Amino acid sequence: MSKRKSDEAYGELRRRIMLAELPPNSLLDEKTLQQSLDCGRTPLREAILRLAQEGLVMSMGRRGYAVAGATPEDLQRGYELRRELETFIAGLAAERRTPEDMERLDAFLAKIEAEMETHEGNVTWELSIDEQFHSLIARASGNQFAQRYLDSLYGLSVRSLYVSQVPITFVREEFDTYRLLIDAVRMRDSAAARAAMTAHLTVSPIKAIAQKGLRDKAKVS
Repeated sequence: MSKRKSDEAYGELRRRIMLAELPPNSLLDEKTLQQSLDCGRTPLREAILRLAQEGLVMSMGRRGYAVAGATPEDLQRGYELRRELETFIAGLAAERRTPEDMERLDAFLAKIEAEMETHEGNVTWELSIDEQFHSLIARASGNQFAQRYLDSLYGLSVRSLYVSQVPITFVREEFDTYRLLIDAVRMRDSAAARAAMTAHLTVSPIKAIAQKGLRDKAKVS
């Protein structure tokens, strides 16, 4: 089944915003975007409204829409919420996962091993794989609301990395962490799953940026 034009526009526009190809506070030129995304006005508007719901785009009234701004405080608050939410989700996944969930998670690990060398350095692939990992854990949690909020927080977190010009960690570096967390889910060890997710997010550059933002704010104060 082919994707709808609005879904394609949403995915590509979200990628551009996350990678800071469209910088914070920049106005979205709808005519230019329709051409570069090869879509009509209606699918583009649908994509923009979805991104607005995720906090990546903001309405400027009659001026149209712009990429949402980014401050150190925004990053810190987003990081705090994402850390708590994802740790909670990991624990639920260990408690509620099904055999089908484990099949998907094992297939995910196999996919990484098969594709890692071919796609090394491909930022789009790297981000896609990491987001798949978090999405699969959220799905295994059995909480239908988890994915909805995680999509928004993930996009905001990754965008903050690129806006701050901090390099992401690559899939090769995260592979052991993925396996550790998936094994905890397999063993239905909620505490271990929570600990693995906490460690995964703690060593992330996201935390370093958030801490830097707080230090900068303290200097101003």
